[in-house]
Amino acid sequence: MEFKRVLGRRRSFHYFATWRPVEREKIQAMLEAARRASRAVNTPFFKAVVTYRDRLSQEERNQFKTAWEPTVFDFAPVSIFWYHDTEARVAYVDRLKRPGVPSGALQDNAVMAPLLGWSRRFLSEVILPELLAPGGRSAPPARGGNSDAAMAMEQALLCAYDEGLAATLVPFDEDGARTVLGVPEVWEPLLAMLVGYPAESWEAGGQAPGLPFEDVFFAGSMDTAFERDPQVVARLQSEELIQEQAPIAWRKHEIRGLDRMFRLPASR
Repeated sequence: MEFKRVLGRRRSFHYFATWRPVEREKIQAMLEAARRASRAVNTPFFKAVVTYRDRLSQEERNQFKTAWEPTVFDFAPVSIFWYHDTEARVAYVDRLKRPGVPSGALQDNAVMAPLLGWSRRFLSEVILPELLAPGGRSAPPARGGNSDAAMAMEQALLCAYDEGLAATLVPFDEDGARTVLGVPEVWEPLLAMLVGYPAESWEAGGQAPGLPFEDVFFAGSMDTAFERDPQVVARLQSEELIQEQAPIAWRKHEIRGLDRMFRLPASR
């Protein structure tokens, strides 16, 4: 699928075809995409646990649920739980210190060149002790989420759409998931990614309109809005990055039909 169409097709899907399993190779493709996301010092700050609805008991699925998303784990054939490994940085430094992996490996692999200010001495005397591992293993885990993990999630999400799947990100119960999945305390919970074939239309009610373009993007300083060019908008519409905005007129009828199909209380 064309890249811009992948971006334009993304929606927050909540109705999945519960009867249609997701091929394992498509899940692997998503994980491969995540693995190739940009990350500082080549450290995999992200971890993910793939679960299948039909291999979990109702009690186990209930432990994932929050008041915000009380039913979605019963709909999605696959749920991928994403975490930020707060000890990933220390583990990376330990790997650098192993025999055969000198601290100058970045230069040896032509990743960081001297022209950019990188040298073996700079790595060993500044980067390793002051930036990557201040305090070594005695330092407290670095919590608060991680932008590198977020980029990995996003690449997996977009890959799902390229594979013909629908996906969405939702919160999950941290303690319940830890009980079911057995993840360590040092893994900071991020979001769960629900994956499956959509039971609703690909429009899913239309693109969320969001705030006006000029209220979000600025040129030079926040005193000057980045003006939206109508000609660019028209081109991106033709490439399906920009699609029909919500609400689509027939969306309420679609929701009622989905509610009847899944035998849910009628939507209001």
